[in-house]
This record gives sequence, structure tokens and C-alpha cells, in this order.
Amino acid sequence: MTKILYLVPGIMEKREQSRREKIANTWASNGVSVEVKAVDEGPISIESSVEEDIAAGSVLRTIIRLQKGYDAIVLGCAGDPGLRAAKELAKIPVIGPAESTIAFSFLIGDRFGMVVPLDRDVPTMRALTVKYGFHNKLASVQAVNVPVLELGKDVELIKKKVTEACNDAIEEGADVIVLGCMSLAFILADELVKDSVKAPVLNPAKVSIKVAEVLAQLKLMQSRTSYPLADYGKLAKSVFKEELKNGF
Repeated sequence: MTKILYLVPGIMEKREQSRREKIANTWASNGVSVEVKAVDEGPISIESSVEEDIAAGSVLRTIIRLQKGYDAIVLGCAGDPGLRAAKELAKIPVIGPAESTIAFSFLIGDRFGMVVPLDRDVPTMRALTVKYGFHNKLASVQAVNVPVLELGKDVELIKKKVTEACNDAIEEGADVIVLGCMSLAFILADELVKDSVKAPVLNPAKVSIKVAEVLAQLKLMQSRTSYPLADYGKLAKSVFKEELKNGF
């Protein structure tokens, strides 16, 4: 059995974790299971670089504690908080939903657009595409202007707003749309708008879980040339004393 950890980098109610886990396992292949877990402390939602950076520390601590029980990890936020550090730290594959889904978009289109929750997310997402080297293929970033914690409350409203945002991105040159929020992913916004948007809409939860599955089954992970393994001995003497007290 291949086991994937979908790690939420913030506080989330157990009920919502269970709901997402049930959905995630409908996407997994036979012989693959997905477990959704949230970190012990962190923001209630991630809508800024401040919250992303705060979340990263909890993500790394949780990876140290839990990685031995899994074959791959998906970071449960489309801002990919702490992704590079997580790839250096983890001894199993770590997948960022934004990085993996944008990369996947190049298989089916030339230029991609993104849909994010708020206007304030637009520059953050643009900066992320620059970091990954994807910015030359970015056509548009559009906001629905609904906070993350409100996205599941009025599905018809979200359907309307996401449809408009996707079509605006297409008008600006996007051939493929990437949903830039995991809460949009888990209300299946891609399926809500598929009949009203003329370009493929990629769900980052679906894509990242499938990428995790493939990497785990092919016994592949992040290159140690690009992502040198973290110095566990040094970390055990300093910031991760508790997490590494029983060895590593």
C-alpha cells in the first residue's frame, strides 16, 4: 500500500480534515491511500506571505514527526509554504500543489492563468511563479474576492465568480487555468465550471496527489543535487531538539 500524507499547514477542524480525506481517496488509484492531517499550530487560513512563513515552521516539524509512516507528502496549500525547505528536510517526495499543477499545465497548454481567493493574493502568486521560473508563461492571475474560510458557504456564488475569473484569464491569453487555492480545490470548483469555461481547469489537489502517487511508485524524489539533505545532526542540537531526540 502506498501512503500519501496530505499535510494542511494550518489549523483545520477534524470534520473538515475527514471530509477532504474522503474526497482525496476518490482520486487515488487502487493500492494508494491518502491521509489528511493538519499541523498542531498555525494560521486558520493562508492568505498572505506572513501566514505562509508562519506556517512553514509547523510544516517542517510535522514532517520530521510523521514522514516515516508515509511514501510521499503533499503540502495542503496552493502557496506551497516552506516547500523548498521541506524538500531538503524530507526523506520522501514532497509535492507543492502550485509547483506541480503549473508544471502539469505545460503538457496541455502554452500559457496558464490562475484563480485565487483575494486581490491581495495576486502579487503573492505572481511572485511564486517568478520563483519557480514559470512567469514567462503566466498569462493572468484573477481573484474571486471571497476569503478562504467563506469559499464553501455559497457554492452557486463561487461557481459564478470562478467562471468569470477563468474567462477573464482566458481573455488575457490563458490556455489552461490553475486553481490557486486548495479550498477551491476541495469544493471541486473545476467541476463546477467545466461546462462554462472554454479551457481546461486544473484542480491542484487532484494533480498534486497524482504526482505524489507517481513519484512514490516510481521510487523517485527530489534531487539531492538541487535539494541537499538537511543536516539532521545540527538540527537535533538546535531547533528540532524535541522532534529528533530519539534519533534520525
